[in-house]
This record gives sequence, C-alpha cells and structure tokens, in this order.
Amino acid sequence: MIYSFLESKKQLGVTLLFSLMATLSFSQDSYKPAIESFESEKALSFYDATNSKLTLTDIHKRFGKTALQWEWTGESTLGTSHFKILSLDESPLAYGNHFPASPTLHMSIYNETPKNEKITISFEKEGVKKVWFDIELSFKGWRRIWVPFYEMQGDAPKKLAQVDYDYFRISTLIPNGKLFFDDIIFSQYQDDRHQYPDETVPFIKADTDLGKDHWMPLIQNYDRIKNLDPNPVSMAIRMDLKKFEQLIAQELVIDKKYKVYIKTLRDDFQKLKIKDHGKTVVGPPLTFKEEQEFYSEKQQGPKVFNDIQDLGKVMKKLANFHDRANTLEKQEIETMFLAGTKYFIDQGWQAGSNGGTRHHVGYNVREITEAFFVMRQLLFDNGLLKDVGASLHWLYNLGMLLDDESNFYVNIDYLNTQSYYHLMLIFLFEKQEMQAEVLRAYSKYMSITLAQQKEEWGFKVDGTAWHHNGHYPAYGVGAFQVVPKVIKTLAGTRFRIETEGHKNFKKAFLAARIYSQPFEWGFGNGGRHPLEGNGIESLKGQYLQMAYAGNPEGTSNIDQDVAAAYLRLWGKDDMMNTSVFTQINGINKERLSGYYTFPYGATAVHRRNDWAALIKGYSKYVWASEIYVNENRYGRYPANGTVQLLNSKGEKGSGFRQEGWDWNRYPGATVIYLPLKELESKMSLIMYRSNETFAGTTTLDGDGIFGMILNESKGSNADGKEVNIGYPGKLYAKKSVFSFDNKLIYIGTDISSIDDKNPTQTNIFQSFLTDTKAPIFTASETIRKFPYETVLEQNSKSGSWLIDPYGNGYHMLSDTPIHFKKENQKSYHNKYSINTGSMNPKGKGAKETQGDYATAWIDHGLAPKKGAYQYVVYPFLNEDNQKVFGKIVKKDNSFEIKRADGVAHIVLNKETETTGYVVFEAHQNLESGILKEVSEPALVMINHRNHNSLTISAVQPDLNFPEYKKGKFRNYSQPVALKLTLEGKWSAFPEDFIKKVDYSGNNTIITLECIDGLPREFKVNTL
Repeated sequence: MIYSFLESKKQLGVTLLFSLMATLSFSQDSYKPAIESFESEKALSFYDATNSKLTLTDIHKRFGKTALQWEWTGESTLGTSHFKILSLDESPLAYGNHFPASPTLHMSIYNETPKNEKITISFEKEGVKKVWFDIELSFKGWRRIWVPFYEMQGDAPKKLAQVDYDYFRISTLIPNGKLFFDDIIFSQYQDDRHQYPDETVPFIKADTDLGKDHWMPLIQNYDRIKNLDPNPVSMAIRMDLKKFEQLIAQELVIDKKYKVYIKTLRDDFQKLKIKDHGKTVVGPPLTFKEEQEFYSEKQQGPKVFNDIQDLGKVMKKLANFHDRANTLEKQEIETMFLAGTKYFIDQGWQAGSNGGTRHHVGYNVREITEAFFVMRQLLFDNGLLKDVGASLHWLYNLGMLLDDESNFYVNIDYLNTQSYYHLMLIFLFEKQEMQAEVLRAYSKYMSITLAQQKEEWGFKVDGTAWHHNGHYPAYGVGAFQVVPKVIKTLAGTRFRIETEGHKNFKKAFLAARIYSQPFEWGFGNGGRHPLEGNGIESLKGQYLQMAYAGNPEGTSNIDQDVAAAYLRLWGKDDMMNTSVFTQINGINKERLSGYYTFPYGATAVHRRNDWAALIKGYSKYVWASEIYVNENRYGRYPANGTVQLLNSKGEKGSGFRQEGWDWNRYPGATVIYLPLKELESKMSLIMYRSNETFAGTTTLDGDGIFGMILNESKGSNADGKEVNIGYPGKLYAKKSVFSFDNKLIYIGTDISSIDDKNPTQTNIFQSFLTDTKAPIFTASETIRKFPYETVLEQNSKSGSWLIDPYGNGYHMLSDTPIHFKKENQKSYHNKYSINTGSMNPKGKGAKETQGDYATAWIDHGLAPKKGAYQYVVYPFLNEDNQKVFGKIVKKDNSFEIKRADGVAHIVLNKETETTGYVVFEAHQNLESGILKEVSEPALVMINHRNHNSLTISAVQPDLNFPEYKKGKFRNYSQPVALKLTLEGKWSAFPEDFIKKVDYSGNNTIITLECIDGLPREFKVNTL
C-alpha cells in the first residue's frame, strides 16, 4: 500500500513526505480524524490487527452507512495511530469554560452475544502503554461510553489536562468473538459533570458522591430492586393497587374526539426508519444529548438520527390509538409498537446502560414511559415487559426509594420529571408483591421529602420553591403540575402522603398564587425567563386535584383553602365545580388582600383590590437573577429593589412586554445605565449574590415594609465555579419601600458608583404604549406628542407628579427632577447575545426587538456619592382620581417621613398610627419614636394606636445560612439575635422567640431570637 510505503520513508523528512503525497494525489491520507465512523474501505488501511478479520458492515451501525466489524480468534489486538485529539476550543461545550471539562474518549460498541469476558481499551505514546480500562461484555446491543482519561488506569492525567497519545488499541484474551465499533471520538473535552458510570464502565466517578446528581442512574439503586424480597400482600392491598393502576391509566386516556388515522401513524413510524429483521431491529442511532458530541459530516455523512423524545412521541401516539382501532389497524399498531420497543432496547436503552450521559433525561422520556405503561399488557404478552420495566426502573433510579431515609433529599427536578413516573413505573413490575413493596417505599419517600424545609432545594418554610440555589417559580411550577396527581391518587388509602409532607407542599403550592398576579410571577422572580408570561395559569386542573385530595390531616374530603383559591382564580368559568364548592360545601372564594413576605426570595407582595405590587431584592443568600449562556443575557437589574405593579390583566395588560424593552429600565431599580453591549454579562452563567445580608421585609396588620442594601461591588455566584465576583461600577444604595394601604413610599439614600462614563439612575416606570397619542398627565402639562422628551421640575403649587399610561400615579417628595420620554425603543431579545451572536432557539429567531414606550427615571449623575430620592406611588387609579391626582397628592397627609439617611428610613402611617423602621445601621440613636435602637440591622413595625400597649413586628433580615466553603452555602436559616430598645417600660406577652426582657433607665430592651427572615410579632403593655 502507498500508505505503508510513506510510513517507511519517514527519514526522508517532512518536506519529501508532503511532496510525495502531493505527487501521488493522496493528501487525504495525511488527514487524521477526530472521529472515526468507518465509512470507507480506506479506513481499514489505517488499522493494525492480529488474529483478526476487519470488515465494514451495515448489519449494526450508528451514524453513517457502515460500522467496523471485528472478528478474532485467539489473543488479539486492533489499533491505529490515525487519529486527532481535539483541543478545548474544538470541543462542543455548551457553557464554554464555565464548567470544568476534561479530555474524554467517546465510542460505541455492539455485542451480539453476552459473555463474562472482557476487552481492554488503551492509549499509547511512542510504543509505551500509558492508560487503559476494561469493558465486560456481559451485555447485548449497543453501548455508548464516555470515559475521561483521568479515570483510566495507568499513568492517568489530571483533570482538565490536555492529553497527547499517538496510538489507540483494543485488545482481548478471549479465544474468539465478534464485536462492532462505530463513531469513535478519540478525545474531546467533555463537561466533567456529565460522563456517567454504568455497568459497562462502573469505575467512572468512583470517588464521587454520585447521589448529588439526581439524574444519574446508579448501579446501587438498581441493585436494590434486584435484591428486593417482597412480602405477601392482602386482598385489600391488591384492590388498592388495581385502583391506583386504573387511576393512572385513566390519566393517560386521550379525548374521544381524536380519531384513528392509521396512515398518519404509519407515516410517523416510517419516518423513524426502523427495520425489523426478525432477530434484530435496526435504525438510525437513538440518541440523547448528541449535541454534546463532536460530529463531522466529512467523516460521518449527514447527521441522521432519532432522538429519544421523537421516538417517544410516535410510540405514545401508537399507544393512544391502540384500543380504539379496528382489528386490522390494531394488529398493525401492535407490529409497529413492538418493533419500536425492540429498537429501543437494541439501541442500548437497557438496564445498566447510561449511553455516555443521560443527564436531565426526565424531560425527554415522558412520552415513551407513558407509551410503555399504556401498552404494558402487549409487552407482557410478547415477553418484553421485564426488559422494558427493568430499563425504566434503571433509567428513573427507582431503587432510590429503597435507600435509607437518611439519604432522602427533596429536589424539584425529581418532583417535576420523575415523581409521577416513579408511581407509574411501579406497575411495570409483573408481580403485585413487588408493586406493593415499592409503593410503600414510594409513599414514605414522598412524604419525607415533601416535608423537608432545610435541604439544599425544595420548599422552604416561607413557601418559596428552591432550585438552582434560589427561589425559582419556573421550576416550582413543574412540581406543582405533577405532585397534586400523586397526592390525589393516593389520598384516602394506606399509601396516602403523610400530613407533614402534604401540608408543606400545600403551603408552597398556595404561596405561588400569592406571589403571582393574577397568574404571572413577574420579572423579579423570573429566573432566566424575563417578560415571558410565565405563571400558574396552567395549574387549574392541579388546584382541583389538590382540592379533591382533601386536607393534609385527612379529615376532610375537600381542602377548603385550595377550593377557595380555585374559586377566585377560575370559579367564574367553571359552574360545575363552583357549585360543588359553594352550594354543597359552603366554601366561598377567597379575598386576597394584604402584605406577604417571602424572605427566602427577598420578595414582598403588597395586594389591594385587584392589583399587586411585587417587590424584589437580593442579598448574600438570595441571587439577583439567573443569567444563562443564551437566556436573560441582559438580566443584571431585575432585583435591584424593583417594584412591579400588576393589575388583573397581568404583565402585558400592565405594560410589561419584551418587545423593545430596555433592560436597564426595570421599575424601582437603581442602576448604572449602560449600553446593552456593556450591560450583557461577560460570563456565560451568573447568578449574582452580593456580600450584604440586609434584604428583608416585615408585615403588620396587612401593611408592610421592605429594605435592602444594594451593593454590586463584591459577591458570589450561586452556581458555577466563580466565587469572588462583582461589577466594576461598584453601584451602591440603601433602598426601602413602605406599603401602606393604597400607596407605596419609595426611599433611596447613599446612592453611589465609581462609573464616570455612564449615569447612575433610579427608574420610576417603563410602560408599553398601546396608543402613542394617549395622554400622559403631569403636574405641568398633559403630554400627547410622540416621540417626546422632557424634564419635569418641582412645581411650587403641586410639586412634581405624573401618571403612567396604566393609571399609576407618581408623586415626587424630594427635590428631584423626573426625566420623561416617549419613543420607539429598539432592544434585543433576552435570548440573543450581542457579544457572541448566540441565539437560543426558544427565542424563535428573534434578535432585535422594538416597541413604543413611555419611561421615567431619576438621574443621579455620573459617579454620584450621596444620591437620594423619595416618592410615592398610587397604583392603578381610576379615571376620576387620575383627573384630580394633583389635588389628591397635595391633600395627602396620611404619612410622614421621619428619617431618610444612611442610618435608617423611618415612615409614620398616620391612618393606623404605625411606624415603619428600616434600620441599616445598628447601635445608632434613632432619635424619634418609640424604637430607640437596634442591636443589628433590622426591619420593625410598631402600632402605637393604643398608648398603653404596642403591637410590634420585627425582622432581623440576615438569613445566616451555614457557609461550607467560601461563597457556598447550605440553604437554610440559622437563628440570629435581635435586641430592640424601646422608650418606656414595657412588659411583653410571652412568646417562645422572646428570650429576655431587660430594663435600663426608662428604656426596655427586648431580646428576640429571629430565624428565616420571618416576622416576629408580639405585644407589649406599659408597666
């Protein structure tokens, strides 16, 4: 061969070699592939083999047209030096350098005959064997493996280190055999979180706590199922099991209006290109996360594959129409379904196989899981139920339910993607004894984890739903969509979810309707999904499930709290359930009005009539937003002390739209106003937390106060490797919002930055204009022009005020001009990156956006030192009040700002005789009022209407999470002490959290134990 001739002539030098190759028109032989897919006979010429026969075959293959078939007799080897090692930049890493990544071997192996023998895969350098690992051939079908070099035996490199090998070898001592290989990626950098161990490569991550990755199917979990020795079951339990199985089956029945169209089913199945050859069922590779693997069309041809979710959708359609088809159609559906099932198994979706990685697989296998459940009888009749059941029991980690309860940890991803499927998969065991044993474990697991409040994620004591180390409603709603089905299915039986688990989940479930208005939770808690209409509107059915599941104690068949919430949200459109709740059970719709605190989200909600003010901050423990590699790219400011005013029509109906949205202009936020190119984070993933512990809120008698120290100078990242991070402008401010009945009083002090090129500003509003000519009322003029820009100065008679396009009135209390603008704004979609050009497909191609807006803000100038503001907002005024707003604000003497400086913001609500204290500095004389001093920064409300007694609500806002390493926390609060020094001598009504009452002169010092950032409310009387 010419190739062998050239190899033997290396001494001629590189120049002569290249010259010969050019002369012989054989330049392709110098090309070393990063991936080998065995698509031509030429590929075989690059492989050395002993006692072997190498051929190309299409009997078993993955990408491309052919694979390598290796047959051997006696001690044999197969090897090549014809490969390339990919660099970090050449490797397909979704998050770039954000997460650690190491060189990893990817390859596919097909075995027709399982045997208790092994092969060895190794890499060499200059003839010396450097690293290796063994593979047991106890499987049948395809296996895809990802093996990091640092996990191999021998002289393994360190994590992250580039590798340099010149020979790849497969060897065996088996007397004879046959294997197939395809799509070998000799080395690419791979995100180190994602290479998964399985029964083929069990040594991967052997020194890692694998339970921390809840997606990873674990060998020990599957072993628990294999080793389970179930107890006999009674007839009563057998009846319960049948009842549950029927309830699950009924959930999966599609509406009768959908008819069987066998041609459509046939066409959908044929698109999968699955061929049943009797002994084998072949087709394109059945992939998952294939985008994480290097692909070369030059080497592998066009990328033809079936995604597991696409197969699942076809299989689910076949299952949906099976029972309503005629005899001939049913036979054809069964033939297609059985072929799809055998294909699924043959492609390596078997118990004990992880296919390289199957992280986040729960989102992608829902349809195929449901299909297999619906067709479980057909699978049983054809001897496939055991293999399919085992595959899904492995894939879903069902054996985790049988672990010791000390290892049970709540996880919203599990609740969303796996919990209901765990219940479903219990009925893919053939024996009811196994079903009953695992169902007991399941009920115990769900009961324990739903009750947990102090784990890393899950449902906290205040009702927030934690995921990604923070309150994340977009993930919480996934659990809210699934868990009610579980609770309802098991209600009223010996397998019911126990009271504490049911109660804690119910609290979080109902909390969502408080921090949403009416269905949307707004931009402050939107995570990486700002202004995308996310909310709880999809939970109508789940509210009914929770209502009809009964109360947590199991003493009522209807949960009155959930039913009352349902009536408010959906009752007017549902006469049947409204009648059941109201006329039969005497339940009336709730009236949601008051002030609600969610300290684990640094969030407060002030509600009156049919509007809500969503108030949002962040701290050392609560992140500001989630900025992702190609989502929420400009999301730096949505928690900078923002207040989102929402009427009964939600975000769009209140003026919040993504089209043309200026990402600097979140209302209420204090910001450094930046060009969007500079506003976009330079990091691919950031969930910024400051080093400030002051972000909190307290409430008393339906009103409340919020305060935060905004500090962008230094902080940590809630997710990822970066810990010490901050923004260069060093923006700083002390901010508060006092919510008294139908008004909100905004105060900011100590506003500073070091940015001398971009102005520091506080946003008043940004409102989408449905009509550019609609009037904007101000103290000095009515503005109809468009576009238009002005500065509204203080008016000597009525001050400075304006009303936004949605009826919210703003009255400036400080001598601070309002900058106002009406114009067509051009912006970028949050899922598009200006700096990288990356665009998330979820953005549906949107890049630049535009829309008409009215905006108003306060300008603090360049690099301010002591900026400040004070203004009052009157949400959603009716038309009559808008017309006389100047008179309203002039006459409004219902409150008094007693103090506004770096020490404290103090406001008196005269109507209720309640004073709110947002105290930033401890051990300072507060000078006026009953509260003289606090031992720690605090938020305090004191009602002093009755001068002989006081009602006090106090919060020490430091959540005080345990820190296990720099910038990384255990996500639960520890107690903190707070001393309140009151003027006069008072005796306190006994409360567990009141630890001490002391007297000093004419002052009373009350020591409280605070925790979770929740209000401590108590009463004191004069002595």
